[in-house]
Amino acid sequence: MSTAHNSASSSIFFTLFQLMDDIRRDSLKKTPQTQQKRVMGLTMRQAGALVNVEILTRNTPKGIALKTLAQNLQMTVPATSLLVENMVNKGFLERTPNPEDRRAVCIRLSADGAEFIESTRKHIAMEIEKHSEVFNAEELTTLGLLVEKLVAAYYGAQEK
Repeated sequence: MSTAHNSASSSIFFTLFQLMDDIRRDSLKKTPQTQQKRVMGLTMRQAGALVNVEILTRNTPKGIALKTLAQNLQMTVPATSLLVENMVNKGFLERTPNPEDRRAVCIRLSADGAEFIESTRKHIAMEIEKHSEVFNAEELTTLGLLVEKLVAAYYGAQEK
């Protein structure tokens, strides 16, 4: 690929990342005060863990192994264990015995953690919806196809 293409794509992606971060931040300002305090009380690592647990447990409601979460977060198991302990204490995650291995635990979102994620997503979705009104139906369809192509390229490349 040409240098001009790489430069243009870098510029587009950096602008897109900045926009999404600004939308996330602005949507948080519009959340109830109690929700804001909870979000602001999370480190980036904790927020990442929360989202990862939500995604990883969609098909495994009993929960995931600590090792699985550690691998996904690219952290050591002991560091992940401390992170999970902190998130359990904050009420976002819960640990239950693993029915297949009595020495291990399963990690999943607590009811409060699931509600927290859903509420945060609703506020972000409302902000995105408000700003997406600049697109007509055809433009939204094109944008959707481009995002799907990008997702497939990104995640497909990770699997190789």
